[in-house]
Amino acid sequence: MKFVTPQSVFSIGAIRRPLLAVFLFTLAGPVVQAQSRTASAASYLDRGNAWYKKGEVERAITDYSLAIATDPRLDSAYYLRGLARYDKRDHDGALTDFNKALEINPHYANAYIWRGNIWEAQGELNQAIADYNQAIKFDPRSAHAYSNRGGARRRQGDLDGAMTDCNRAIALDPRLAEAYNHRGLALQEKDDLAGAIADYTKALALNPRLAGGYYNRGNAFVVKRDFDRALADFNQAIKLNPQWAEAYINRGTVQLAKGEMEPALADYDQAIKLAPRLASAYANRGLARLLQGQAAEAQKDFDQCLALDPNSRPALEQRINIVKQRLGAK
Repeated sequence: MKFVTPQSVFSIGAIRRPLLAVFLFTLAGPVVQAQSRTASAASYLDRGNAWYKKGEVERAITDYSLAIATDPRLDSAYYLRGLARYDKRDHDGALTDFNKALEINPHYANAYIWRGNIWEAQGELNQAIADYNQAIKFDPRSAHAYSNRGGARRRQGDLDGAMTDCNRAIALDPRLAEAYNHRGLALQEKDDLAGAIADYTKALALNPRLAGGYYNRGNAFVVKRDFDRALADFNQAIKLNPQWAEAYINRGTVQLAKGEMEPALADYDQAIKLAPRLASAYANRGLARLLQGQAAEAQKDFDQCLALDPNSRPALEQRINIVKQRLGAK
């Protein structure tokens, strides 16, 4: 999502004109202090926003925290600090901040969207959709809310609902790259591979730095067995997001399909380094080692895969048998 500036207006409520001069004297101190606090908090937010846009996330967090210390009821300060914490992968801290922003301002649509993002990342799809619903209730023209709800609905298997939401998002904002990306995933699950690739390509034309667009289009090219284009897309996804373990796994699998064993193993190693508890990384490395004739090392990887994900046994055994049949045919 794009950077969103604070929604709140920095002002104090209207103060009834006092009848006696003495009341002017007694009221002036608190009013001036309140105005001073509000102006000071606003200046911290402005400076935090400037740091955030420059990629100086820690400095932004510091200034947002100063804004909160100055004015603890400033909803936008919690929201913006939540965004910054989300960028730092501090989902617990971000969730706390979005909760606080919504406690202060229950109509804060963008806070619902970003809290929904956290629920979705944690696999809590019902809670995510509930938050996206709230965002749409308070901002019916939020393309981001429809796009994100479409993505969550797809993950729940509601492909028609996902398509409806993504189409609505695109109607509201035809330049929202994420909406095309989400719709592409729904189309791919509907077996419309051409439509999916067209949507991923449109998303990338709108946002060439959308790593997920390259990753998803790469997966679609794998289905088409267009391994050269798939490899190019996974390369770009990794260039944009070098910490994406799944992208290394998929690139490794493409390289394995092209007969490039050593680069494939290097990618699986990197995936395991980035995500030591990602079962599929061990499964794929084990299969590559089995193809190399390293049965003992392969078995260690298979054991680790099953320790992390016991439910993967049937699929893993099927893949192992396919590799053994391939080796036996040589």
